[in-house]
Amino acid sequence: MSPEPKRIHAEFMKTWEEGYVSTRIAYETMHTPCFFLVRGDQLRDEDGRLDRTRIDDFLRATAASAPVFRLRLQRSFLGLTPPAWVPDDDFDLARHVIYADAPVDLATADIRRLAGDDGTLLSIAHPLWRMRVTELTDGDVAIGCVLHHAILDGQSMMKVMTMLTTKAAGDDPVGPDDPFAGTRAARATELPVLAAARWWRGLADRAPRAAVRSYLSKPLVKRARRVAGRLLLPLRFDAGGEAARAAALPPRISAYTRVDYARARQHARDLGGTLSDLLAAAAIGAWDGAKRRVALRFPVMVSAESGPKARNSVRDISVQADADAPLADRVLAVHEQIAARDEMDAPAPSDDAIGFTTVIPWVSRPRYFAGSEVREVIPFPASLGSDKLAAVGVIYNGAMTVGANMPARSDIAATLDRIAAQLTPPDDGERP
Repeated sequence: MSPEPKRIHAEFMKTWEEGYVSTRIAYETMHTPCFFLVRGDQLRDEDGRLDRTRIDDFLRATAASAPVFRLRLQRSFLGLTPPAWVPDDDFDLARHVIYADAPVDLATADIRRLAGDDGTLLSIAHPLWRMRVTELTDGDVAIGCVLHHAILDGQSMMKVMTMLTTKAAGDDPVGPDDPFAGTRAARATELPVLAAARWWRGLADRAPRAAVRSYLSKPLVKRARRVAGRLLLPLRFDAGGEAARAAALPPRISAYTRVDYARARQHARDLGGTLSDLLAAAAIGAWDGAKRRVALRFPVMVSAESGPKARNSVRDISVQADADAPLADRVLAVHEQIAARDEMDAPAPSDDAIGFTTVIPWVSRPRYFAGSEVREVIPFPASLGSDKLAAVGVIYNGAMTVGANMPARSDIAATLDRIAAQLTPPDDGERP
């Protein structure tokens, strides 16, 4: 008997998601790093050396067994459809996992490098992620992970973090497994046919005249522009070369701080807002630039029209406040603007815009990586090159870690101190 033919797999990007991969600058901007600080006791062999085999086996059973880590980008024939996510038939875990050559001191380390950001682009021919494993001189291990924003948003990233860990030290992951066994990647020439078939099946009325009306409901000129943009992608992807990249993505630095989650949450409630409101207000208050009324991008969930297959289910709005106003006034201003988000347009470029903030909850109990406890999660936002201050807070196991990016010459430590000082009440004693 001849083998059963494999099913074709393709998950089309939404057209608005294509912007994340439309130019090299946009593509590089959306590299999103983070890292776990993991106790090193269970990650070593009998001789005390890092047990790479144990780590690789764990990653095969977690990352390599999860669909999001096995999909690559496939562009469509003649640009007739958006790109699609398809299984990587040449998947190799070793391509995505890097081991540092020597232990480093966390206090002096390049923490973006610990998070996997080594200045190189993720290969667009393979799944858009990379991990870096680094021994620390204090015995712990940093598990860095760079994921591209095109494959997830902040909330779905937390689901990915859960996939990479277990509830208990002794839990064995379900894998290793190939989530796309029995399937194959759709070819570029097959994507227009698949898109047309899915569009037809989704029609409420499949009568020819109704189908034509449905197709023409979106302007043909806009469709033609999208196709032309996809066809010209190889010519415009690296437009401007290194000079354009350097201008759009100036050097930046990152740092992080840790606060008590319960105290910060209660502080936000006492001020009449949420923890997300409070972080945005604190970032505005920490701003020390000449302009005092400034704006931040703030992500909110999009409506259901984006559908269940949208990998990025958020859109940015702009919130503004006076950096010199009392904290309570700033929190209230941010809270009211977010409440009115349905009437707000996407933020336009403005010289008052300083950056971005968000807060993402993860889990309230410890998680484990290959049997070792995850002590802390350190996130860094996928910030724009023009951002002067971008911060993201992750809530894990009773603490909130705030990671921030700023231009390279900024005093990021002092800025984070000012943010952290506003996240808990001033009369609660020393800040952790």
